[in-house]
Amino acid sequence: MWAKNFARIVFCLYRASSGALFHRRSYQVNTGFECALVGAASFDAGHFSHERFGTTVAVDGGYASLRKAGFAADFALGDFDSLGYVPLDVPIERHPSMKDDSDTALALDWARLRGYSSVAVYGALGGRLDHTHATIAALAGAAHAGMRVAAVGEGNVLAVLSPSCCDVLELPALPSGTFSVFSLSDEAAGVTEVGAKYAAEGVALRSDVTLGLSNEFVGRPVRIELASGMLAVYLPALPLSSMRFGRR
Repeated sequence: MWAKNFARIVFCLYRASSGALFHRRSYQVNTGFECALVGAASFDAGHFSHERFGTTVAVDGGYASLRKAGFAADFALGDFDSLGYVPLDVPIERHPSMKDDSDTALALDWARLRGYSSVAVYGALGGRLDHTHATIAALAGAAHAGMRVAAVGEGNVLAVLSPSCCDVLELPALPSGTFSVFSLSDEAAGVTEVGAKYAAEGVALRSDVTLGLSNEFVGRPVRIELASGMLAVYLPALPLSSMRFGRR
């Protein structure tokens, strides 16, 4: 989709001969995530096993997913309607089934109130489309509150950029594959992509356009920047530890 919009927005195909991939910038860089939330949807246990988290929270049916894969939860939270019973071997926070927030949103709020600044969410993408949409909304709310958040599905990762938490994302060099960016606010301004097949500089993306669909990795590191608004970045199933989040 990027390639079809040259007439509307100036894009250029990045060439290695044009100079360094990344200009020198001064910003704080963070890697890794302090806390993992595991929900009841499809759980990528292989991806989870290669990450290191200080705390793992089972969100309702995520308790069963963790146990089945041989992992232990440090805490469990939710109304436990998906699980069908209340865990007895970990501390819990039980919520009524009639409530105004999803279990994932409640778990993100639980993490924020306990001082976690970076949270990875597993088992909350895929399955029911409305549940996935609710997860994306919950991630946006957490990012707006200043948390660095990402969600891992089967074969994909979703990261959220916002000036409230992090407005730069650096990705490793991949020989192939695609990534997409979409606005989670009315407009995401100053979107810049460097190192991918199609480079963007200071582009404004509205929430009702598909311009950010399917840019490509071409064997170079990629950097994505955001000036204002909020941006969803859809990626292949990269290790979270390979992603560098920055704040200018």
